[in-house]
Amino acid sequence: EPIMTPEGKVVALIKKRVKEAGGEVRKCAWENCRGAPDLLVMLPGIHAWIEAKTETGKLGPHQAREHVRMSSAGCKVYVVFGEDQAQALVSHLISVSRSGVEEQYA
Repeated sequence: EPIMTPEGKVVALIKKRVKEAGGEVRKCAWENCRGAPDLLVMLPGIHAWIEAKTETGKLGPHQAREHVRMSSAGCKVYVVFGEDQAQALVSHLISVSRSGVEEQYA
C-alpha cells in the first residue's frame, strides 16, 4: 500500500465520501495559474471547489487571491483543514444535494 501524505489522506477521504454518495471528484491541474483549488466536487445541484490542507496547513497568499477571484465569479470555493473538516463539509454538501435545495450551500 502506498504511503500517503497527510494532505493526501484528506483528499482521499473527500474522494471516497463523494463517490459513495454517487458524486464525482476531479483533481485539477491548472496551467499558468497558481493558487487554484485542488478538487472539483460534483453532486446533483452542487459544484464545489475544495482546497485540501492538513490540520496545520496554511493557505498561501496566491491561493487566497485566486479563491477570491473564483468566488467573485460565482464559484463555490471551500478550504478544509484536516480530515474532520473535510468530513463535515462533504457531509453537508451531500445532505444539501439530496435535499434538492440549490444555491444555499455556501
